Amino acid sequence: MKTKKDLYSFIETSTNWVVNEKELHIKMPLYIKASYELWNTEIAGFGVLFLKIKDSQVDMRIHQNAVKKIEELCPCRAVLVFEKLDGRNANSLIKKHIPFIIENKQIYMPFALVQMKKEHIKANQKKYNELTVDADTILIGYLDNVISDGMMIKEISQLTNRDFRMISKALDVLESFNFINIEKIGRSKQIYFISKIEIFKHLKENSKLPIKYTFYTHDILDNKMVFSGYSALSKYTSLIDDSIKTIAVNQKTLKNMNIQELECDKDIANYKIEVWDRDPFLFSHNNAVNPLYLLRILKNIEDERTEYALEEIDENILAKIKED
Repeated sequence: MKTKKDLYSFIETSTNWVVNEKELHIKMPLYIKASYELWNTEIAGFGVLFLKIKDSQVDMRIHQNAVKKIEELCPCRAVLVFEKLDGRNANSLIKKHIPFIIENKQIYMPFALVQMKKEHIKANQKKYNELTVDADTILIGYLDNVISDGMMIKEISQLTNRDFRMISKALDVLESFNFINIEKIGRSKQIYFISKIEIFKHLKENSKLPIKYTFYTHDILDNKMVFSGYSALSKYTSLIDDSIKTIAVNQKTLKNMNIQELECDKDIANYKIEVWDRDPFLFSHNNAVNPLYLLRILKNIEDERTEYALEEIDENILAKIKED
């Protein structure tokens, strides 16, 4: 893109977005002003500052640091603009979730949930209204650092204990939502995710509860016991749990059981049972369900102690993501 007009035209043609140009009022360091042409815009509700690279020979790490510095200085997202970029460096930027555009070829802007290559757009790709259980589980595994960028479908299938066909479908769902980018390497396919921060925000705000229903009982139903609710919250935070223990089980565990025979009144119960639409033991820690699930399960509880504990979990997860 030799001019702003070329860049804006490429974006609008490729994405159907409207690019609104804005004045840049933030004072930038001299080394950034000397290395880039800075084009400030608003796109799809996002403040976006494009960094048109003047010297293509500069080390890629310099560009990555410039992006981080700019995003510290102003409330916008910085996007590198290249006339040319080899595949190795492009994949490196994707792995680090650094937004970029390659002239007339590729747009990678994960903060806007857009990952697309102009020459490989799937015109007939199926659209989904919500994440499936397997798709949601894969994102939980990714945020938990069990599933990582560059993995193949077979590896994810093994880690989630789901068959290849179900994981392939889940990845189609994630690709439809632009949460992942699937790169074909020879005969294999490798999976690359958008930034963990964006995924974390989505999972907190939009995902459904994993709980199908609950009941109370005297007995533990499964030797592979994993705590949920306040029983799990007390393991991750300073909250003291003085209620009956809450146990999460996969609905498949109860397939051949008579729930009516197991169920009892809350006042005399030893356990509260949450019946999940997935295996709650997967990605658990110290016999407690993954903390990401607790942010969903308990988010509507109007209790000050609970809110403080959830804030503690939220802060710990964000700190871990930033360390990665």
